[in-house]
Amino acid sequence: MFEGPFIARFFAIIQLGSLAFLLLSGPWIADNLWLLTIETSGILLGILALWQMNPSNINITPVPKAGGRLVTHGVYAVIRHPMYLAQLLVVGALVIEHYSHLRLIILLVLIANLILKLNYEESHLIKHFAGYEKYRQSSWRLLPLIY
Repeated sequence: MFEGPFIARFFAIIQLGSLAFLLLSGPWIADNLWLLTIETSGILLGILALWQMNPSNINITPVPKAGGRLVTHGVYAVIRHPMYLAQLLVVGALVIEHYSHLRLIILLVLIANLILKLNYEESHLIKHFAGYEKYRQSSWRLLPLIY
């Protein structure tokens, strides 16, 4: 796979561009109660994940920060990438609620990008944190019981 700062920035740009398009191309709040519940769950998961990660530890690119620490407690004990899942829950509900072919394509681009990004990120986390391999064996990447 590609290496270096270019690919790390590329993943972040695709992610942010996809999210921006999906949020700007339709309403931000689902009308359907079930979809609103999914969207709200995504928002709450994202807030919880950010709080447990500690903002000083967060990096938009898939490369660990120098001096960063490995977070394995709370929601991270179950899911290694809860912020990615949170994003998908929020925008996924909005795409279903206000469907268009273009919005679906952008959502699929976002999903593919996040999967490639998390694999790239994990290849760096293994090198950066001595305990990451053990952590990988006791948690799910993105979806508990599935992936």
